[in-house]
Amino acid sequence: MQRSASLARFTRAFHAAAVAGDAVPGRSIAVVQRMCAALDSCTGQPGDVAPQLLPACRHLDAALTTARAGPTALAPLAHALQELAPLLHWRRKTGPGCTDAPFMDGHANTQIMGPEGLEQRSDVVVGVSLLAPQVTYPDHDHPPEEIYVVMSEGDWFTRASGWYTPGSGGIVHHAPGITHAMRSGPHPLLAVWCLWVAR
Repeated sequence: MQRSASLARFTRAFHAAAVAGDAVPGRSIAVVQRMCAALDSCTGQPGDVAPQLLPACRHLDAALTTARAGPTALAPLAHALQELAPLLHWRRKTGPGCTDAPFMDGHANTQIMGPEGLEQRSDVVVGVSLLAPQVTYPDHDHPPEEIYVVMSEGDWFTRASGWYTPGSGGIVHHAPGITHAMRSGPHPLLAVWCLWVAR
């Protein structure tokens, strides 16, 4: 299967933004290169997902506008994400700590590539998280290693680092099993993430 032009633009823009991130640690670059090499080496199958919006999606346009005004490498990624936006199926996080109304209506996640994405694949999952202003995404962890390309202001948390602000254009790297969280301030938080699922 040949990847659609819009997905190809998104993949290239994600790679460029990830390696251009402010103060990218060497370990993060190695992870990004491994993930992007997997995305480039083969293309998955077309995903069978219907578009779906959630209340938090009303903040997407504002978040993308902010991203386009940020570091240079973010503009192509914001444009590519805007192009894909009408096709995306947004979902809520489920599980402990996820039932209060401000969080339920104040966050949205979507897969672009992965089992529930526009391109189905099982080795790498690429998605987007969006938080309305003044929302905290609760502590969580998962086995896959993870990279975030941060497209807005907002704070991240790990038990080792506490709360910190990577800044727009920053890169966040989580080793497997690390408990982490994130929160928005007065403006929406937007981040593209990539999970390395392959073993």
